[in-house]
Amino acid sequence: MTDDRRQPISEQDIERIAAAVAEKASAAFHISEEKHYNDHQKLDRILEAYENAQSIFWKGFLSLVIVGAILLSGIGLVKGAK
Repeated sequence: MTDDRRQPISEQDIERIAAAVAEKASAAFHISEEKHYNDHQKLDRILEAYENAQSIFWKGFLSLVIVGAILLSGIGLVKGAK
C-alpha cells in the first residue's frame, strides 16, 4: 500500500531547478582567463623542452654513429696495412 501524496512538478519548477543546476555546474568548471593563459605558457615551455631534448638526443646519437664509423674505418685501415 503506497501513499503517493507528491504533486507533479510544474514547468516553472523544472525551469527554476534547471537554471540553478546549470549555474552551479558552470561555476564549478569555470577557469579564469589568466590561469588558462598561464597554463598554456607552461605547456609551451614543456613542449619546447621536449623538442630540445629530442634534438639533443638525435645530435648525440648521430655524433656517436659518426665517431663509431670513423673508429671502425681507422681500425680497418690499421689492420689492412699489416
